[in-house]
Amino acid sequence: MLSKVIYPNRRRRQRINGEFEVSFPDQIKGRTKNVSAHGASFEVITDNPDTFSPGAVITLEIATPNTTLDSKMRKLRLSGKGVIISREVIEKTTGCRVKLNIAVQFKEKLNFWVPSNN
Repeated sequence: MLSKVIYPNRRRRQRINGEFEVSFPDQIKGRTKNVSAHGASFEVITDNPDTFSPGAVITLEIATPNTTLDSKMRKLRLSGKGVIISREVIEKTTGCRVKLNIAVQFKEKLNFWVPSNN
């Protein structure tokens, strides 16, 4: 008889805690809470929470600060698409805006590049 294997962490990839700028089309911006090779968790303030409904596919870009060999700071950009796994309303802010906690699973490997104006 085979025994069931119980993993201490249900995630397939290690998550790295870190706050990085994340942006979406329509000029919406947020901050990541953690990132892994397969997904990310982030907070965003929006007046259209339906944009972030579970099951929706979104385009996103994550900016990470990096130090080059000559000690210059540059922002590395990671961009791609992901599917929203969960959405939680954290709080309602001014007007009809809400602060959301979003979990997204990347649909493909993210592209990376360094902007030339960096």
